[in-house]
Amino acid sequence: MSAHRFCPEPGCAFANTRVLLQGESAYQDAEGRPARLPYEYRLCTRCHMGFVHPTPSEAVLERFYTGDYAYYQDAGDHPGREAGSLKYALARLRYRHLTRPGVLSRAGAAAAALAEALSRKTVTFSLGVPLTLPKDSRLLDYGYGTGAWLQALRLLGYSRLAGYDIEANRERGKELEAQGIEIIPQGGMAKRASAAFDCVRLEHVFEHLVDPLGVLRELHRLLRPGGLLVMTFPSIYPWLRIQDLASSPYLPYLQIPIHVAHHSVESATRLVSAAGFTGIRARVTRRERFITVLAHRPEET
Repeated sequence: MSAHRFCPEPGCAFANTRVLLQGESAYQDAEGRPARLPYEYRLCTRCHMGFVHPTPSEAVLERFYTGDYAYYQDAGDHPGREAGSLKYALARLRYRHLTRPGVLSRAGAAAAALAEALSRKTVTFSLGVPLTLPKDSRLLDYGYGTGAWLQALRLLGYSRLAGYDIEANRERGKELEAQGIEIIPQGGMAKRASAAFDCVRLEHVFEHLVDPLGVLRELHRLLRPGGLLVMTFPSIYPWLRIQDLASSPYLPYLQIPIHVAHHSVESATRLVSAAGFTGIRARVTRRERFITVLAHRPEET
């Protein structure tokens, strides 16, 4: 049996984990009463993944997403600036050869890779890959947050956009619906037909999932055969070797308990594979050391 729900590998037994941090977080329960969540932050010494133990329930975890949560704030003029930016133009070229093979695509990718190296930044799969797809592609932003990405894609001419987020972000969803973007309500994913999307994006969402394997399997069902999964999320690497995590400057970046897991490339790709995806590629970003992943739902034979 695996150590926890974040890893399907039997070899990652709980006995092979150790405590990096102990603490508790305050929140208000559904009746508005003060409550506290005690936890351990553990490290799997085999696959080097950090996780919160015991795993909070989804109902408890949602109580931590208050009205001032940064990723639920108004996007302002950010979508317009992003849509017309050099960053988006280069990102479109960076992975074009993966979805539209050809000499020109490879040349554009090489030029964008050079710009990427000179800037010491990394074009994530979750930014670059969707921009290479036709503008009538069916795109789902799972955990849309501010909605800025969906708004930027709409400004670029993408017409079949959908978003999903938890109930705590319902006000942002109403604003996106008013702009012609489909919003799937909480609990509505299971009601969608299979093969409903060409690409699903998770941008800083994977680390929040209480049941990541269950979510990935559902997204696998919702993608058409050959459809694409793209994700970017924080990794364990920045604080992997810190002995005294509690007193380190990295502690605020852990965002415990809403970040229930900080993956390694090994643990993340293992989960994606267990959900049925193939052709998995993973990169670690240069500056933040985030993990970015691209995977395919296999073509039907």
